Amino acid sequence: MHLLWYRRDKAIVGCVLLTGLLSAANMVYGQDAETIYPIIENGRFGFIDASGERIIEPKYDGAQVSSEGLAAVRLGYAWGFIDTQDSIRIKPQFSSVFPFSNGAARVQSGQYWSFIDRTGTPITDRYFTAALDFSEGLASVRERPGTVVGLEPKWGYINKAGQTVLPENYVRALPFSNGLAAVEVVRKVLVVRVNTRWGLIDTTGAWVVEPMFNAMRNPTEGLALARRGRQHGFIDSAGTFVLTLDYEQVFPFRENRARVSEDGLWGFIDRSGEVVVSPSYLGADDYSGGRALVLTSEGYGYIDLQGVMVIPPRYEKASSFDRGLAWVTFEGRYGYIDTTGIFVWRQGE
Repeated sequence: MHLLWYRRDKAIVGCVLLTGLLSAANMVYGQDAETIYPIIENGRFGFIDASGERIIEPKYDGAQVSSEGLAAVRLGYAWGFIDTQDSIRIKPQFSSVFPFSNGAARVQSGQYWSFIDRTGTPITDRYFTAALDFSEGLASVRERPGTVVGLEPKWGYINKAGQTVLPENYVRALPFSNGLAAVEVVRKVLVVRVNTRWGLIDTTGAWVVEPMFNAMRNPTEGLALARRGRQHGFIDSAGTFVLTLDYEQVFPFRENRARVSEDGLWGFIDRSGEVVVSPSYLGADDYSGGRALVLTSEGYGYIDLQGVMVIPPRYEKASSFDRGLAWVTFEGRYGYIDTTGIFVWRQGE
Protein backbone atom coordinates (compact mmCIF):
# COMPACT_ATOMS: atom_id res chain seq x y z
CA MET A 1 0.00 0.00 0.00
CA HIS A 2 1.88 3.06 -1.22
CA LEU A 3 1.19 6.63 -0.28
CA LEU A 4 2.04 9.10 -3.00
CA TRP A 5 3.39 12.59 -2.69
CA TYR A 6 3.76 15.13 -5.45
CA ARG A 7 5.53 18.42 -5.91
CA ARG A 8 2.62 20.01 -7.70
CA ASP A 9 4.74 22.76 -9.25
CA LYS A 10 6.68 20.24 -11.32
CA ALA A 11 4.37 17.22 -11.03
CA ILE A 12 7.16 15.08 -9.71
CA VAL A 13 5.91 11.73 -8.52
CA GLY A 14 7.36 9.89 -5.56
CA CYS A 15 6.42 7.45 -2.87
CA VAL A 16 6.49 7.90 0.90
CA LEU A 17 5.34 5.71 3.71
CA LEU A 18 3.36 6.65 6.76
CA THR A 19 6.11 6.00 9.31
CA GLY A 20 5.69 2.78 11.21
CA LEU A 21 2.38 2.00 9.57
CA LEU A 22 2.78 0.89 5.98
CA SER A 23 5.35 -1.42 4.48
CA ALA A 24 7.42 -0.77 1.37
CA ALA A 25 7.24 -4.38 0.48
CA ASN A 26 5.21 -5.64 -2.41
CA MET A 27 1.77 -6.69 -1.09
CA VAL A 28 -0.37 -9.54 -2.31
CA TYR A 29 -3.46 -7.89 -3.77
CA GLY A 30 -6.94 -9.32 -3.44
CA GLN A 31 -9.27 -9.75 -0.49
CA ASP A 32 -7.89 -11.78 2.41
CA ALA A 33 -10.25 -12.75 5.26
CA GLU A 34 -7.34 -12.77 7.71
CA THR A 35 -5.97 -9.38 6.77
CA ILE A 36 -5.82 -6.84 9.60
CA TYR A 37 -5.06 -3.17 9.06
CA PRO A 38 -3.13 -0.85 11.39
CA ILE A 39 -4.67 2.27 12.91
CA ILE A 40 -3.03 4.92 15.06
CA GLU A 41 -4.48 6.77 18.03
CA ASN A 42 -2.54 8.97 20.46
CA GLY A 43 0.74 7.76 19.02
CA ARG A 44 -0.05 4.07 19.47
CA PHE A 45 -0.92 1.48 16.84
CA GLY A 46 -3.74 -1.05 16.88
CA PHE A 47 -5.65 -2.98 14.21
CA ILE A 48 -9.03 -3.21 12.52
CA ASP A 49 -10.42 -5.94 10.29
CA ALA A 50 -11.68 -5.46 6.73
CA SER A 51 -15.11 -4.37 8.00
CA GLY A 52 -13.58 -1.60 10.10
CA GLU A 53 -14.18 -3.31 13.44
CA ARG A 54 -11.44 -2.62 15.96
CA ILE A 55 -9.95 -5.97 16.94
CA ILE A 56 -6.66 -4.95 18.61
CA GLU A 57 -6.50 -1.86 20.81
CA PRO A 58 -3.70 0.65 20.07
CA LYS A 59 -0.66 -0.30 22.16
CA TYR A 60 2.22 -0.79 19.74
CA ASP A 61 4.89 1.70 18.66
CA GLY A 62 4.61 0.66 15.01
CA ALA A 63 2.62 -1.74 12.84
CA GLN A 64 2.20 -3.04 9.31
CA VAL A 65 -0.66 -4.58 7.35
CA SER A 66 -0.76 -8.31 7.99
CA SER A 67 0.40 -10.82 5.40
CA GLU A 68 -0.14 -14.58 5.45
CA GLY A 69 -1.87 -14.30 8.83
CA LEU A 70 0.93 -12.44 10.64
CA ALA A 71 1.37 -8.71 11.21
CA ALA A 72 4.61 -6.93 12.05
CA VAL A 73 4.54 -4.80 15.20
CA ARG A 74 7.15 -2.66 16.92
CA LEU A 75 7.76 -2.37 20.65
CA GLY A 76 10.33 0.29 21.41
CA TYR A 77 12.91 -0.07 18.65
CA ALA A 78 12.39 -3.79 17.99
CA TRP A 79 10.10 -5.44 15.44
CA GLY A 80 8.36 -8.80 15.76
CA PHE A 81 5.14 -10.47 14.58
CA ILE A 82 1.69 -11.12 16.04
CA ASP A 83 -1.18 -13.19 14.71
CA THR A 84 -4.64 -11.79 14.02
CA GLN A 85 -5.72 -12.61 17.60
CA ASP A 86 -2.90 -10.43 19.02
CA SER A 87 -0.75 -13.32 20.21
CA ILE A 88 2.97 -12.63 19.84
CA ARG A 89 4.30 -15.29 17.49
CA ILE A 90 7.80 -13.89 16.96
CA LYS A 91 9.27 -11.82 19.78
CA PRO A 92 10.26 -8.25 18.82
CA GLN A 93 14.01 -8.41 18.20
CA PHE A 94 14.73 -7.04 14.71
CA SER A 95 15.69 -3.53 13.61
CA SER A 96 13.54 -3.82 10.46
CA VAL A 97 11.18 -6.38 8.93
CA PHE A 98 9.16 -6.97 5.79
CA PRO A 99 5.85 -8.87 5.58
CA PHE A 100 5.77 -12.63 5.09
CA SER A 101 5.98 -13.78 1.49
CA ASN A 102 5.99 -17.43 0.45
CA GLY A 103 6.12 -18.43 4.12
CA ALA A 104 9.28 -16.45 4.93
CA ALA A 105 9.96 -12.92 6.14
CA ARG A 106 12.96 -10.75 5.39
CA VAL A 107 14.40 -9.32 8.63
CA GLN A 108 17.29 -7.01 9.47
CA SER A 109 19.66 -7.19 12.42
CA GLY A 110 22.12 -4.31 12.44
CA GLN A 111 23.38 -3.87 8.88
CA TYR A 112 22.61 -7.39 7.68
CA TRP A 113 19.56 -9.21 6.37
CA SER A 114 18.34 -12.75 6.85
CA PHE A 115 15.11 -14.75 6.55
CA ILE A 116 12.90 -16.38 9.18
CA ASP A 117 10.02 -18.84 8.93
CA ARG A 118 6.63 -18.45 10.61
CA THR A 119 8.01 -19.68 13.94
CA GLY A 120 10.81 -17.10 13.90
CA THR A 121 13.45 -19.72 13.14
CA PRO A 122 16.16 -18.57 10.68
CA ILE A 123 15.99 -20.54 7.44
CA THR A 124 19.77 -20.20 7.13
CA ASP A 125 22.65 -19.07 9.33
CA ARG A 126 23.91 -16.87 6.51
CA TYR A 127 23.54 -13.10 6.55
CA PHE A 128 23.27 -10.85 3.51
CA THR A 129 24.19 -7.26 2.76
CA ALA A 130 21.01 -7.00 0.68
CA ALA A 131 18.06 -9.26 -0.10
CA LEU A 132 14.63 -9.28 -1.75
CA ASP A 133 11.54 -11.22 -0.70
CA PHE A 134 10.90 -14.84 -1.64
CA SER A 135 8.84 -15.33 -4.76
CA GLU A 136 8.01 -18.73 -6.24
CA GLY A 137 10.30 -20.39 -3.70
CA LEU A 138 13.43 -18.34 -4.49
CA ALA A 139 14.90 -15.11 -3.13
CA SER A 140 17.61 -12.95 -4.68
CA VAL A 141 20.39 -12.12 -2.22
CA ARG A 142 23.73 -10.35 -2.08
CA GLU A 143 26.34 -11.60 0.40
CA ARG A 144 29.22 -9.35 -0.58
CA PRO A 145 28.96 -5.57 -0.30
CA GLY A 146 29.04 -3.60 -3.54
CA THR A 147 31.92 -1.42 -4.67
CA VAL A 148 31.80 2.23 -5.61
CA VAL A 149 31.32 1.21 -9.22
CA GLY A 150 28.73 -1.36 -8.17
CA LEU A 151 28.79 -3.29 -11.45
CA GLU A 152 30.53 -6.51 -10.47
CA PRO A 153 28.44 -9.70 -10.20
CA LYS A 154 27.29 -10.13 -6.60
CA TRP A 155 23.64 -11.23 -6.64
CA GLY A 156 22.39 -14.82 -6.64
CA TYR A 157 19.36 -16.83 -5.53
CA ILE A 158 18.67 -19.06 -2.53
CA ASN A 159 15.83 -21.50 -1.88
CA LYS A 160 13.73 -21.74 1.29
CA ALA A 161 16.25 -24.15 2.80
CA GLY A 162 18.81 -21.35 2.60
CA GLN A 163 20.81 -23.14 -0.10
CA THR A 164 22.33 -21.27 -3.02
CA VAL A 165 20.64 -22.53 -6.18
CA LEU A 166 21.89 -19.85 -8.56
CA PRO A 167 25.36 -18.46 -7.72
CA GLU A 168 26.34 -14.80 -7.54
CA ASN A 169 26.59 -14.26 -11.28
CA TYR A 170 24.40 -11.19 -11.56
CA VAL A 171 24.92 -7.45 -11.20
CA ARG A 172 21.24 -7.20 -10.28
CA ALA A 173 18.61 -9.90 -9.92
CA LEU A 174 14.85 -9.35 -9.61
CA PRO A 175 12.30 -11.72 -8.02
CA PHE A 176 10.85 -14.57 -10.08
CA SER A 177 7.43 -14.12 -11.65
CA ASN A 178 5.72 -16.97 -13.51
CA GLY A 179 9.01 -18.84 -13.66
CA LEU A 180 11.04 -15.94 -15.11
CA ALA A 181 13.29 -13.28 -13.59
CA ALA A 182 15.00 -10.25 -15.11
CA VAL A 183 18.73 -10.16 -14.36
CA GLU A 184 21.62 -7.90 -15.31
CA VAL A 185 25.04 -9.29 -16.25
CA VAL A 186 28.41 -7.88 -17.32
CA ARG A 187 28.89 -8.23 -21.09
CA LYS A 188 32.07 -6.26 -21.72
CA VAL A 189 34.74 -4.62 -19.58
CA LEU A 190 36.32 -1.58 -21.20
CA VAL A 191 39.12 0.66 -19.98
CA VAL A 192 36.83 3.40 -18.72
CA ARG A 193 33.50 1.64 -18.22
CA VAL A 194 31.70 -1.65 -17.77
CA ASN A 195 28.91 -2.60 -20.16
CA THR A 196 26.00 -4.58 -18.76
CA ARG A 197 22.89 -6.05 -20.33
CA TRP A 198 19.56 -7.43 -19.10
CA GLY A 199 17.85 -10.69 -20.00
CA LEU A 200 15.39 -13.24 -18.61
CA ILE A 201 16.34 -16.49 -16.87
CA ASP A 202 14.28 -19.46 -15.69
CA THR A 203 14.57 -21.06 -12.25
CA THR A 204 17.51 -23.21 -13.40
CA GLY A 205 19.48 -20.12 -14.45
CA ALA A 206 19.13 -20.89 -18.16
CA TRP A 207 18.65 -17.92 -20.46
CA VAL A 208 15.12 -17.67 -21.82
CA VAL A 209 15.86 -14.26 -23.32
CA GLU A 210 19.54 -13.57 -23.96
CA PRO A 211 21.03 -10.51 -22.20
CA MET A 212 20.81 -7.88 -24.91
CA PHE A 213 18.68 -5.14 -23.34
CA ASN A 214 19.90 -1.90 -21.77
CA ALA A 215 17.14 -1.96 -19.16
CA MET A 216 14.37 -4.32 -18.12
CA ARG A 217 11.65 -4.84 -15.53
CA ASN A 218 10.24 -8.18 -14.45
CA PRO A 219 7.45 -9.64 -16.60
CA THR A 220 3.94 -8.85 -15.41
CA GLU A 221 0.86 -10.32 -17.02
CA GLY A 222 3.03 -11.98 -19.66
CA LEU A 223 4.97 -8.91 -20.83
CA ALA A 224 8.23 -7.33 -19.67
CA LEU A 225 9.06 -3.66 -19.96
CA ALA A 226 12.42 -3.33 -21.72
CA ARG A 227 14.71 -0.95 -23.61
CA ARG A 228 17.22 -1.81 -26.32
CA GLY A 229 19.02 1.16 -27.77
CA ARG A 230 16.33 3.65 -28.71
CA GLN A 231 13.60 1.01 -28.81
CA HIS A 232 11.43 0.99 -25.71
CA GLY A 233 8.30 -0.96 -24.90
CA PHE A 234 7.10 -4.44 -23.93
CA ILE A 235 8.63 -7.77 -24.94
CA ASP A 236 7.15 -11.27 -24.79
CA SER A 237 8.83 -14.37 -23.34
CA ALA A 238 10.77 -14.80 -26.59
CA GLY A 239 12.35 -11.36 -26.24
CA THR A 240 10.39 -9.90 -29.17
CA PHE A 241 9.01 -6.39 -28.93
CA VAL A 242 5.23 -6.72 -29.18
CA LEU A 243 4.52 -3.13 -28.20
CA THR A 244 6.82 -0.20 -28.93
CA LEU A 245 6.07 3.04 -27.09
CA ASP A 246 7.21 6.64 -27.11
CA TYR A 247 6.23 8.03 -23.71
CA GLU A 248 8.34 9.88 -21.16
CA GLN A 249 7.74 7.15 -18.59
CA VAL A 250 6.11 3.73 -18.76
CA PHE A 251 5.34 1.28 -15.96
CA PRO A 252 4.55 -2.46 -16.10
CA PHE A 253 1.03 -3.75 -16.71
CA ARG A 254 -1.31 -4.17 -13.77
CA GLU A 255 -4.82 -5.44 -14.43
CA ASN A 256 -4.21 -5.05 -18.19
CA ARG A 257 -3.38 -1.36 -17.82
CA ALA A 258 0.04 0.30 -18.02
CA ARG A 259 0.71 3.70 -16.50
CA VAL A 260 2.34 6.22 -18.87
CA SER A 261 3.34 9.88 -18.74
CA GLU A 262 3.40 12.51 -21.47
CA ASP A 263 4.31 16.18 -20.97
CA GLY A 264 4.41 15.56 -17.23
CA LEU A 265 0.85 14.21 -17.07
CA TRP A 266 -0.27 10.66 -16.40
CA GLY A 267 -2.68 8.25 -18.05
CA PHE A 268 -3.10 4.56 -18.95
CA ILE A 269 -2.86 2.34 -22.02
CA ASP A 270 -4.16 -1.19 -22.65
CA ARG A 271 -2.21 -4.21 -23.90
CA SER A 272 -2.63 -3.15 -27.53
CA GLY A 273 -1.10 0.24 -26.78
CA GLU A 274 -4.41 2.05 -27.14
CA VAL A 275 -4.98 4.98 -24.80
CA VAL A 276 -7.65 4.10 -22.23
CA VAL A 277 -7.11 7.13 -20.01
CA SER A 278 -5.58 10.17 -21.70
CA PRO A 279 -2.54 11.57 -19.88
CA SER A 280 -4.28 14.32 -17.91
CA TYR A 281 -3.51 13.69 -14.24
CA LEU A 282 -0.81 15.30 -12.12
CA GLY A 283 0.01 11.86 -10.78
CA ALA A 284 -1.22 8.28 -10.80
CA ASP A 285 -0.49 4.89 -9.30
CA ASP A 286 -1.00 1.42 -10.78
CA TYR A 287 -4.40 -0.26 -10.80
CA SER A 288 -5.29 -2.44 -7.84
CA GLY A 289 -8.68 -3.97 -7.20
CA GLY A 290 -10.12 -2.29 -10.29
CA ARG A 291 -9.19 1.18 -9.04
CA ALA A 292 -6.30 3.52 -9.82
CA LEU A 293 -5.25 6.38 -7.56
CA VAL A 294 -4.97 9.68 -9.45
CA LEU A 295 -4.12 13.25 -8.48
CA THR A 296 -5.97 16.32 -9.76
CA SER A 297 -5.76 19.97 -8.77
CA GLU A 298 -8.60 19.25 -6.32
CA GLY A 299 -6.92 16.32 -4.58
CA TYR A 300 -6.65 12.54 -4.80
CA GLY A 301 -9.40 10.37 -6.24
CA TYR A 302 -9.89 6.99 -7.89
CA ILE A 303 -10.80 5.94 -11.42
CA ASP A 304 -12.09 2.58 -12.67
CA LEU A 305 -10.63 0.50 -15.51
CA GLN A 306 -12.49 2.60 -18.10
CA GLY A 307 -11.10 5.84 -16.66
CA VAL A 308 -14.33 6.95 -14.98
CA MET A 309 -13.80 8.88 -11.73
CA VAL A 310 -15.72 6.63 -9.33
CA ILE A 311 -14.40 8.14 -6.09
CA PRO A 312 -14.21 11.96 -6.28
CA PRO A 313 -10.82 13.69 -5.90
CA ARG A 314 -11.30 15.09 -2.41
CA TYR A 315 -8.52 13.56 -0.33
CA GLU A 316 -5.41 15.38 0.90
CA LYS A 317 -3.43 12.12 1.00
CA ALA A 318 -4.27 8.69 -0.32
CA SER A 319 -2.93 5.22 -1.06
CA SER A 320 -3.71 2.57 -3.63
CA PHE A 321 -6.18 -0.13 -2.64
CA ASP A 322 -4.62 -3.07 -0.86
CA ARG A 323 -6.82 -6.09 -0.30
CA GLY A 324 -10.00 -4.09 -0.54
CA LEU A 325 -9.15 -0.98 1.50
CA ALA A 326 -7.26 2.26 0.87
CA TRP A 327 -5.75 4.62 3.44
CA VAL A 328 -6.82 8.25 2.94
CA THR A 329 -6.81 11.61 4.69
CA PHE A 330 -9.94 13.78 4.40
CA GLU A 331 -10.43 17.13 6.15
CA GLY A 332 -7.37 16.45 8.28
CA ARG A 333 -8.59 13.08 9.56
CA TYR A 334 -7.32 9.77 8.25
CA GLY A 335 -9.03 6.45 7.79
CA TYR A 336 -9.74 3.55 5.44
CA ILE A 337 -12.25 3.53 2.57
CA ASP A 338 -13.62 0.65 0.53
CA THR A 339 -13.75 0.54 -3.28
CA THR A 340 -17.01 2.53 -3.28
CA GLY A 341 -15.43 5.39 -1.30
CA ILE A 342 -17.27 4.64 1.95
CA PHE A 343 -15.26 4.95 5.17
CA VAL A 344 -15.05 1.66 7.04
CA TRP A 345 -12.98 3.32 9.77
CA ARG A 346 -12.11 6.94 10.41
CA GLN A 347 -10.02 8.66 13.04
CA GLY A 348 -12.11 9.93 15.94
CA GLU A 349 -15.22 7.89 15.14
